[in-house]
Amino acid sequence: MVADAVLRARGIAKRFGSVQALADVDLDVREGEIVALAGENGSGKSTLARILAGVISPDGGVIELDGSATRFSTPRHALDNGVAIVTQELTAVPQLSIAENVVLPALRRPTTFVTQTRFARTAWPYLEQVGLDAQPLAPFHLLAPGRRELVEIAKALATKPRVLILDEATTRLPDPEQLFVLVEELCAHGTAAIVITQRLREIRRLAHRAVVLRDGRVAGELARGELDDDRLTRLMVGRDLGGFFHKVRRERGAPVLEIDGIVTDRAPAPVSLRVHAGEIVGVAGLVGSGRSELLETVAGVRRRHGGEVRIAGRSVRSGSVAAALAAGAALVPEDRRLQGLVAGASVYENIAMTGWRPFALRHAERERRRAAQSVEQFRIRCSSVDADVATLSGGNQQKVVFARCASRRPRVLLLDEPTRGVDVGAREEIYRLIADLVAAGTGVLLASSDLPELLGLADRILVLCEGEQAGELTAAEASEERIVLLAGGGRVGAAA
Repeated sequence: MVADAVLRARGIAKRFGSVQALADVDLDVREGEIVALAGENGSGKSTLARILAGVISPDGGVIELDGSATRFSTPRHALDNGVAIVTQELTAVPQLSIAENVVLPALRRPTTFVTQTRFARTAWPYLEQVGLDAQPLAPFHLLAPGRRELVEIAKALATKPRVLILDEATTRLPDPEQLFVLVEELCAHGTAAIVITQRLREIRRLAHRAVVLRDGRVAGELARGELDDDRLTRLMVGRDLGGFFHKVRRERGAPVLEIDGIVTDRAPAPVSLRVHAGEIVGVAGLVGSGRSELLETVAGVRRRHGGEVRIAGRSVRSGSVAAALAAGAALVPEDRRLQGLVAGASVYENIAMTGWRPFALRHAERERRRAAQSVEQFRIRCSSVDADVATLSGGNQQKVVFARCASRRPRVLLLDEPTRGVDVGAREEIYRLIADLVAAGTGVLLASSDLPELLGLADRILVLCEGEQAGELTAAEASEERIVLLAGGGRVGAAA
C-alpha cells in the first residue's frame, strides 16, 4: 500500500534547456523504509533528490508529505518539514569549526544566541553517531578527506530528519559499513531513507527495494528479494554488460614507467615500482596511505623529496607537470571538480585544452569536431559540446576528464579513483577504453579504493600502508582478504 507513504512524488518533471532531466516520475518512501534510487549518470537521480530536498523546483508534478500536497521552496523549508539531504559534494563552510557546521542547519531562528561551548555540546552526540572522534571546536578545513563527509552526515542528523536522502554520500567514506548500520538504526526508529549510490553491492546490502531511473523516467522497481546485479544493470542501462572488466591476456612490453626510490609527501620510506607497456598495475591502501600522493608525484603535481621517475626511459623533472606530460604521462585525478575540470568552460574546451599552447592560434571549429567525436565515443550526455561542463552530471564530468587524457594517447596513464561516482554502464565503457589503450601499448598505474575494480583490472597490485610498500601481489595471489590484511599492516604469510 502507498497510503502510509511519508513522502510521495507524483508525475515529477524537470527540464534544463533542451535536456529533459525528469519526465513523469513517481516515487514513494514509507516510514522506516530504505529505498535505493538507482540509474546511470544523467538518469535524473540527483535532480529528483534535489527537488525532494527543496534545492530546485520541479516544472511539473506534485510532492506530498504525510498525504498533503506541498512544494519545498528552499532547502530550509524542506528541513523545517523533516527532509534532509547529504550530497556527494561538500556544503560545509571551511572557515567554521566542525561543531558550527553541524549545528547551524538545525538552528531555526537566525538570531539564536549560542556559545561555542553550546555548539560543541550540541554537536558531540551527532559526531559520535557518525564515528568522528575529532575535537568539535577544531576548524573544519583541518579535517582530512574522508572525515569531512562524516560532518556532512552529522549535519543532516542534527536536524532530526523524518526523511534522510543520501546522494552518493559513501564515495569518500573509508568505511561505508558504519554509515549503513547507522541508517538501519535510524530506520528502525521510523526514519525513512532514500539512498543514491552507483555501487550495486551497497544497494544489495542496504535497500528494502530499488527504484531504477533511465533517461529521466522510471524504468522499473525491484523488491529486496529481486536485488541482484543482473536485474539492476539491465534496468539501469537497458542491456547486458558482458565481460564487464574487458580483461584480456597480453604480452607486456618494455617498462614505460620506472619509479626508483621516490619519497613523496606521504611516504617516509622510498617507493619503487615498474609499469610495463600493456600492463595495469594497481595501487591499494587505506585512506591516507599515500595512493594519490604517489600518482600526483609521478605526474609532477607534487615535488618528490628524493628518487627518480623515468617515463619511456626519459628522466622527468620533479614537480613539473609540463615535463611529465611531454614525456607521455596523463593523470585522471581523484577530485574531478577541483583538479580535473575548468568550471565555466565548455565541454569541448575542457577536452581540447590538453593541446593548447601559449600564444598559439586555436582552431575552435576543429576542436569542436574532435570534441564531438569524444562525446560520442565516451557516450557523454550533454546538450551540446558548447554546454558548460558544470551542467553535466558527475559521471559525465568524469568521462570528460578521461576523454581529455585518452586523447593524448599517453605512454603511461595514471588513474586515481577513475570510476568514483560513475554508474555501472559508464564504468563498463571506461574499462573498455582502458583495455583499448592497454592493447595499444599504454601502461596503466591505477589507484583505487574499489577492491573488485583492482582485482578485475590489475595484473599486479602494490599495497601501501601508511606511505610504505607493504607488499605486492600478482593477479593470481590477490584477494580482497590479502589486500585488506597488507593495507592494515599485517603480513601476507598470515593471509595464505
